[in-house]
Amino acid sequence: MSGPQQKRSRADTARDDGDTSQPTTKLWTALEPPPIVCFSHEALVKWRRERLLYEAAVIARCQESGESLATMMRPVTSTIHRRLLKTFCELELKMSVSEMTNDRLVTAINQVLATMMNDQIPNVHAIMNQHLRMDLRQKDVKARILNYFDKFDELIEEYGLSVALDGAGFAVPRPRSDGEDQYTALV
Repeated sequence: MSGPQQKRSRADTARDDGDTSQPTTKLWTALEPPPIVCFSHEALVKWRRERLLYEAAVIARCQESGESLATMMRPVTSTIHRRLLKTFCELELKMSVSEMTNDRLVTAINQVLATMMNDQIPNVHAIMNQHLRMDLRQKDVKARILNYFDKFDELIEEYGLSVALDGAGFAVPRPRSDGEDQYTALV
């Protein structure tokens, strides 16, 4: 007497034939860099965050596929509307568009991000009170502290507060006498 027979699916029968390998094809989606639509501090903070994510995605894709990074990475100058670039070059940088290079534009953007006008400085206390909380449900104290400082650094990056806080490092490991690192916030 035989026992109950197991039902077989097509996937099971394919495995019984011994042919388990199928060629896989990677499907890549187009990676579009974030456009520069405005030269306000807030817009450039958002653009830089998105640009860093774009660059990381392109680097990961190139490492996996073997493609050249130079051919895959779109320069910053190609992600800005020509009229906006012309206006920025002429009025702010006192140069023509033909003289503009990718490095010069990135340097100019970094200079804009490195300065804040007094009315642009956000209320740091309100931001920290609203978003920065220590997760007391986390039982591992070291992980709890690291998560707290990670969230702090994330807020600094998200709101562009590095200039308001003198551009110094934020969660700074300080060596202790017992060899462990003690984290100190520079707020």
